[in-house]
Amino acid sequence: MIERRFLALPSPDKARDAHAFLTAEPHVAGSPRDRALAEWVRDRWREYGLEQVAITEHEVLLPYATDVSVEMTVRQAPGEPARLWRASLKEDPVPGDPFSARDVGLPYHAYSASGDVTAQVIYAGGGNPADYDWLAEHGVDVKGKIVLVRYSVPYSYRGFKALTAQRRHVAGLLIYSDPADDGFKKGKTYPDGPWGPESHIQRGGTVYDFLVPGDPLTPGWPSLPGARRIAARDAVSLPNIMSVPLSWKDARPILEALKGPDAPAGWQGGLPFTYRVGGSRGSDATMVRMRVKMDDKVRPIWTVTARITGTTYPNQLVIAGNHRDAWVYGGVDPSSGTASLMELARSLGTLAKQGTRPTRTIVLASWDAEEFTLTSSTEWGEEHEADLAAHAVAYLNVDSSVSGPSFGASAVPALNRLVTEVAETVLDPDSGRSIAAVTEHAGPRAASALPGATGAELVNNRLGSGSDYTVFLNFIGVPVVDMSFTGPYGVYHSAYDNHVWMTKFGDPGFRYHTAMTRLWGLMLLRLANADIVPLDYTPYAARIREFVDELAGRARPSDRDMLAPARLAAGRLAAAADRMARSIDRTLHADAGDRSRSAAIASALIATERALTDHDGIPGRPWYRHLIYAPKATYAPEVLPGLAEAIEAGDRERLADQVKRLAAALDHAAAILNMEPRITR
Repeated sequence: MIERRFLALPSPDKARDAHAFLTAEPHVAGSPRDRALAEWVRDRWREYGLEQVAITEHEVLLPYATDVSVEMTVRQAPGEPARLWRASLKEDPVPGDPFSARDVGLPYHAYSASGDVTAQVIYAGGGNPADYDWLAEHGVDVKGKIVLVRYSVPYSYRGFKALTAQRRHVAGLLIYSDPADDGFKKGKTYPDGPWGPESHIQRGGTVYDFLVPGDPLTPGWPSLPGARRIAARDAVSLPNIMSVPLSWKDARPILEALKGPDAPAGWQGGLPFTYRVGGSRGSDATMVRMRVKMDDKVRPIWTVTARITGTTYPNQLVIAGNHRDAWVYGGVDPSSGTASLMELARSLGTLAKQGTRPTRTIVLASWDAEEFTLTSSTEWGEEHEADLAAHAVAYLNVDSSVSGPSFGASAVPALNRLVTEVAETVLDPDSGRSIAAVTEHAGPRAASALPGATGAELVNNRLGSGSDYTVFLNFIGVPVVDMSFTGPYGVYHSAYDNHVWMTKFGDPGFRYHTAMTRLWGLMLLRLANADIVPLDYTPYAARIREFVDELAGRARPSDRDMLAPARLAAGRLAAAADRMARSIDRTLHADAGDRSRSAAIASALIATERALTDHDGIPGRPWYRHLIYAPKATYAPEVLPGLAEAIEAGDRERLADQVKRLAAALDHAAAILNMEPRITR
């Protein structure tokens, strides 16, 4: 009855209205518009009947660019004078989109180093380590040069490109969007289609938050007033290389000017000429000057939170969140998610006003500065670490809610059943069939919507990073879900990612926005109202065994036997999970009404994910404590990261230590599920 009432409440028209308001102006983190939207969210949530609505302010390193330029001397025909070419660093207006005609400020990379350098430019494909290896093998030296690389499809985090260039002693990095990846080679471009036009620019951060996210100057502790701050030179997450984002319109003159060897076939893009890597000497060298000046200021950001207090277990927290800040208008990223969140808040508030309250407390959060370095969620999580570690049941994340109709979800395996059952309940707006049925029918198309997804599974059990679930899973050990509807989307982080694009291509009727609200809300309600929290560790244990076997295939034959203790411990976890499943079944049926038994089981289930963390973290990245999941530097998921990185390094001593730590964590989780007294590690 409660779920049927909830499902009837989300409104496409209200989602559209919220989206139009959210995207009316640019609202980069820390800006006056960002603050105004935080207050708007707060006021609406109070109006909807939510409780303890508050804005929390954190002061964090949040640099803005004050000067960005890229220029090149273009040589004319013999006898004619050279001329100076400058990148426009602007996005051109397009017909029918008034937002695109506005001045939205300089495009830049968050946390780029400042500098002014003139150097030869080299084209390095996708900017991955193997690309630099190819250049070195062909006699092209990148040290002290400016390197031009492409944004990657499938996605590879731009911060990884910066770190790779920094390690190769590159002087400056230019990253552009090639039409082969997200432009006219994919289909019609905006405003005639969803793909990126020639002047679209992908802004974004280059911070090394795969080492430690959040405020770079307060790594591991909250950036509250008076907090200790480290010096920027000591912040491991800050790049020391400068970088600039370019459109392919601005990158084209540089690419056309390059001489030297032809780029390999895999580096050839969508522009109508042969891509060359440069590296020529003397007058044939293509020289570029790039200049970046960042203000390196500490600025305030604003997290908005609210609650609906539970009636029976008010200390147990079920949390849902989305970030509010955008690089420009944020039509897809993140305002589609924020519009769904606002409908979620309104719908849950309506139920609460009618007297329908959850058994456990529901917490809603509007995060800030996610685009910089997952900032406000990280600071808030660090601030409330003890409470969350003791009481958080799960965190449900939606970043970009909708860019098309294909559903994808990533989750820890303990939440597989919840996600699947809810997806079987909520209907797809186009077909009228369940979202689960549509997704399974779509197969790999839908499953590949999120990084790391494989096959046609409804739920992907490989979690990397790049969104606000990171602090909950990787730092605290809270079960998480991250989900979205996706489709053709070539205007990411550009001025064209706005309300007009959404109404034409992403979700014209805003029906998928409300479908996301229904999915999100049903998951929250089932987690908040179940007699025993619906966390199932049987599939988790099976996945861990699969992960161990996968790593065994990557290890040297002489090292494979070293993984046996981890696989045996995963088997013991599986046995404990099966016993817990039987205990839950008995409690819900034969022992119905035994509230103390139900509470004890729920406490054990909540604690089990925490047991899969280690307070010392994984080697070299102590902030990342989860032993099953961590991001690679590309944001792609790394499973069993301590083992995986030891195998990659060929370090047998480290591998032995990491296997021991993982086996101990799995045994600790098994002991909790067995409800053994005085559990210790």
